[in-house]
Amino acid sequence: MPRASDILVILTYAMVAIVAALAFDRFGLMSAELAWMMGALVFLIGGQVHASVARAEERKVFEDEIHQLKAANLTMLDELSSAQDRIDELAETASASRPPVPSAEPGSALELSQPLAETADAHGADEQLVAEILARLDGGRSAPLADQDADAAELVRRALDDNRVDLYLQPVVGLPQRRTYFYEGYTRIRDENGQVIAPGKFLAAAEEAGLITDVDNLLLLRCVQIVRRLTKSDRRVGVFCNVSIRSLADEDFFPAFLDFLRRNSDLAGALIFEMPRAQFENRSATAARNMARLADFGFRFSIDQVSSLNIDLAELQRAGVRFIKVAGDRLIAAAHGAEPIAGREPGALRPEDVAGLFARYGVDLVAEKIEAESTVVEVLDLDVAYAQGHLFGAPRPVRDEVLSEADNKLRRAAG
Repeated sequence: MPRASDILVILTYAMVAIVAALAFDRFGLMSAELAWMMGALVFLIGGQVHASVARAEERKVFEDEIHQLKAANLTMLDELSSAQDRIDELAETASASRPPVPSAEPGSALELSQPLAETADAHGADEQLVAEILARLDGGRSAPLADQDADAAELVRRALDDNRVDLYLQPVVGLPQRRTYFYEGYTRIRDENGQVIAPGKFLAAAEEAGLITDVDNLLLLRCVQIVRRLTKSDRRVGVFCNVSIRSLADEDFFPAFLDFLRRNSDLAGALIFEMPRAQFENRSATAARNMARLADFGFRFSIDQVSSLNIDLAELQRAGVRFIKVAGDRLIAAAHGAEPIAGREPGALRPEDVAGLFARYGVDLVAEKIEAESTVVEVLDLDVAYAQGHLFGAPRPVRDEVLSEADNKLRRAAG
């Protein structure tokens, strides 16, 4: 419903237009028809000026509200983090002061309490998941491949068997402060000589050999372990975990995968699954359904390898995609009219409005592959929230001792 002030302004412009038309006619400055046409023109011009001023005021109010919401959100996160730290301290104090639980003698009536029983069941289920991963490794050894691909696949199998699969982390920072808010997790494998193998040399072969699901899930187990370590010191830090769409479409394995994540759903806010845009857009109905089931538990998705910003934002929102990673140079060029953006013609959006358009659909832009300060300056002009690249930190391997617990679990599961 129009506001009373707007109605009064419109009536005022109408009165001015009528008076102007009567004046033109009365003083013989022009014919009656031209006088009334001039009056209508005055009314239209006045209405357009008023509408432009009103839109500018509303935009200013909207931006102020957004900034206030961001500030309130950060304050709330700080308070929640402080409260959780206090809870953790109290829990540690209570645990230290709690008397030891006596061991159950054979035939005694001592039983596990319900929480302990649930923990034991969850641990057993995790072991079962890991055992299934390793069993699937053996099941994939007979996949027929070309000689070059077979060599690469065999390299992946040996690396998995010999525990030469490493987790690398690269920071994703918030702008303009450059505080680390996320890390992206990468899988890297080493050959028998300790040489790190580039992903392009083994990922495609792993896909063809049916090993990518196993690589993804080993990466997931390690990402969960890292997230738990990171959130002990800062609950605002999350990890982008790369996952193949094939893993999400695997009906034989996905139930165990989903059950593992359900039991770790407290990490939903800190664990984001990332996949290439081409895989996302070509996902099967099964993969789309399984993504929706993960989203129901609060897990979010990220899309990388974006070659064009002409994206269906409504579809991303429905699928639970909350981040899009775009190379900084491409993002800058697109924002300045080099290509269509989300169905809009090139140049239809002001550069500083691009991030806001994506944000209205719950999607944050991440400018990646940033290697120069000059690129950062241009990205800041676009009001993009996050950035990633060697300028802020190269991918670094996680120390072996940090992952020793997960590795021991794998060996125990393997028997």
